Amino acid sequence: MNKDFKITFWGVRGSHPVPGKNTIQFGGNTTCTEVSVGNARIIIDAGTGIVELGKKLLSEYFSSKNPDKQLNIIILFTHLHHDHTQGLPFFAPLFFGKSILNLFGPINFGSELKLVLERSMTPPNFPIDFFQTNSMKKIYTVNDSNEIVINSKTGDVTLYNKYHDKVPENNENIKIEIMNDYSHPANGVLIYKIIYKDRILVFSTDVEGFMFGNSKLINFSKNATILVHDAQYTKEEYVALPIPKQGFGHSIAEMAIEVAKKANVKNLILTHHDPNRTDAELRKMQSKYRRRFKNLTYAKEGLTIEVN
Repeated sequence: MNKDFKITFWGVRGSHPVPGKNTIQFGGNTTCTEVSVGNARIIIDAGTGIVELGKKLLSEYFSSKNPDKQLNIIILFTHLHHDHTQGLPFFAPLFFGKSILNLFGPINFGSELKLVLERSMTPPNFPIDFFQTNSMKKIYTVNDSNEIVINSKTGDVTLYNKYHDKVPENNENIKIEIMNDYSHPANGVLIYKIIYKDRILVFSTDVEGFMFGNSKLINFSKNATILVHDAQYTKEEYVALPIPKQGFGHSIAEMAIEVAKKANVKNLILTHHDPNRTDAELRKMQSKYRRRFKNLTYAKEGLTIEVN
């Protein structure tokens, strides 16, 4: 079994972090996922889960005892709502001079990614300016016309426009395709597909399903090894008055399962848990929905799964 492609969850909550006795098993940090593929380190979103991940990355760096080594990290932002960026100011590699951060994300209300990240750390939001931190930053605003190619051995990153550039086809490269989904207010969300040696990981948070299935996402996720999909609400919460959650830009488990079945996905991981959801409730829901999709897992902090 190959062990050169794995996903680890560092934050699985939506909206805001929820520390406490009722969230110990599944965790209370907001969205952050680490993908280790080849020699590349990819992080999806910078919710509060990225804080502990950053400590681990620096610990590994100093354990290598190679002072000339660079810490090369790729961060993919699905979108720029606070629960997906709030951990970035506390991400230790951001302040480390040997770090090279390759940051990819969408335009937000007409502003380029560089400007949005800078604003997130200007007073009164944070006392240290984003560009005063010591890491080297390479910032790319992307959309679904782009593809990212990473050399799996060196970690070198190249951004292509799939309509104008010839994207190299090399099974040893890591390729990241992008889908823009507009179901999440107000600018939509980017969904990322990471492909390596014929294995496919699709990360699809903050999406809301459609009647008869999200056909665009189904096509994008065809034959994926792992699909990570938003499932913040229950069916009852989604339709309940006086405040139904329809239009909030999040899914229920039934929507995620429909996508997984129609896309012939091998494994389905549900994430972006509602902050009010307890460990006991999540365990019960996991048991219930495994009867509808056998290879289904509710994401929890510390969970590592091989993409095989």
